[in-house]
Amino acid sequence: MVSRKLTKIMIFRRKYLLSFLLSSWLVSCTGDFDEINTNPSLVTSDRVDVNNILANVQKNAVFESYESGYMSEFSSYYANQSTIALSNRDWANPFNSYYRNFIVNISEVIRLTDDDPVLVNKNAIARIWKVWLFHQLTDLYGDVPYSEAALGVNEAVNYPKYDTQETIYRDMLNELKEAEQQLSDAGGLLSFGAADLIYNGNVENWRRFANSLRLRLAIRVRFADAGLSAEHIREVISKPLITENSQNAQLETEGAEAANVNNRNPIYNRYVSNTIPMYTTTTVVENLLKRNDPRLPIYVLPAPEPENGDLWRGRPFALALDLEEEPWRNSLMYREELVARLGTLFYQAQYKIKLLTASEVSFLRAEAALAGISGEQPVDLLKSGISLAMQMYNIDAGTIQEYTDQQSELFSAYSAERKFEEIIVQKWLANYFQSKESWAEYRRTGYPLIWVGKQQGDTDGKVPRRLTYPTEEYLRNEKSVKEAVAKLGGRGDHFMSRVWWDAREGLPFDHPRQGMFPPVIP
Repeated sequence: MVSRKLTKIMIFRRKYLLSFLLSSWLVSCTGDFDEINTNPSLVTSDRVDVNNILANVQKNAVFESYESGYMSEFSSYYANQSTIALSNRDWANPFNSYYRNFIVNISEVIRLTDDDPVLVNKNAIARIWKVWLFHQLTDLYGDVPYSEAALGVNEAVNYPKYDTQETIYRDMLNELKEAEQQLSDAGGLLSFGAADLIYNGNVENWRRFANSLRLRLAIRVRFADAGLSAEHIREVISKPLITENSQNAQLETEGAEAANVNNRNPIYNRYVSNTIPMYTTTTVVENLLKRNDPRLPIYVLPAPEPENGDLWRGRPFALALDLEEEPWRNSLMYREELVARLGTLFYQAQYKIKLLTASEVSFLRAEAALAGISGEQPVDLLKSGISLAMQMYNIDAGTIQEYTDQQSELFSAYSAERKFEEIIVQKWLANYFQSKESWAEYRRTGYPLIWVGKQQGDTDGKVPRRLTYPTEEYLRNEKSVKEAVAKLGGRGDHFMSRVWWDAREGLPFDHPRQGMFPPVIP
């Protein structure tokens, strides 16, 4: 559970961070210049508690990842009736918050723990967490400041260059390899302990997380650089990975009575302050129903007043009530009381926000096996991934066995592409509301198939391929951002420009009923 220490954590806003780096921030006010230069209460590096910094970065970054806005719509987990046509603009843009609140601070933890033998594990954990942060950021935008970002005060670059996503991925893969090797079980080493909100300082779990994250990143680049992908997959596949749910990377929020309401599940807080339901999507309902999946009543709350017994009616992506065929019928079909909603489990005040699970690792291994990169059996890993995913929701063993037996039998008869689709869709179901990750995988693979309505905006009737850089970046780092935009190709800084790893041919794939209404297959 989120530590009560969070209410006392130092919040490193930009102005405070800059002052800290210059060693001129005072804890108390004084008007005497000489005292300012000798005041023992100055915040200097030897006074900073890296435990508090790590806890602050972990908590806020993980809470930010459990997203209930645009990225959840792009991943087709969530449908918002008030979404307007998409256009290139600043909205819910996480670019600056990642740098100012997360990356700058975790980089300082790395610097403060570097070259100290007793802090070797703290340093390795901070390096791994920095990769997790940058992996999310570059997946959203593509090229971003990396090698010249968040440097120490003596090396700081005012106008950092944008490294290519390929360069960033190569370095992240190597960072994970080196940091995992750096983790040590030797005695006498200092630990983050309870300040580590993910694993409580457990070195073995961080080792598994580093290797599993490396596997995720290696799979991500498979269609952009098959050689790089295979190299890291083959190196890491036999290393300790997350293979049991007890090893999952997750953070448990505090409950409804939390002293600090910001330590409660962020989607719970959304429900408390916002009476508009979080509608589920046709994509979620379609894929659960056609598999007769027992997670349906867990993931989805039935429509309160179902029409003709349609308990599980989901809302389509980019639905335009005044533009679809038979608009009057459309309006009637998707009235609030006729649409299913997000299952109640996911907006409980106390909730485990998942980052990387044993189930996902099984599906990553299944894809590697299907591609011939490893010698494992895809069908066995598919069954394992499904079982682990269902166990997280306490589905009984007999139901799981019946379901996995059925799915494995179907899987064996599928074509290679259909097998690939099933692996990705099952991973998408397992990663429910890990929205940024699932949006990235949709862009990489083309699955699940998403029906898109006529409220298209600037996206040509497709799900966006990336976020656009914020306006503030053009004002503050114009030369560097424009150089990055030039590398994006013809459309430039646009929703439909592709990041480096988005290289699979033929994407995006159309839903079988694309262009027809309603989207649900009769």
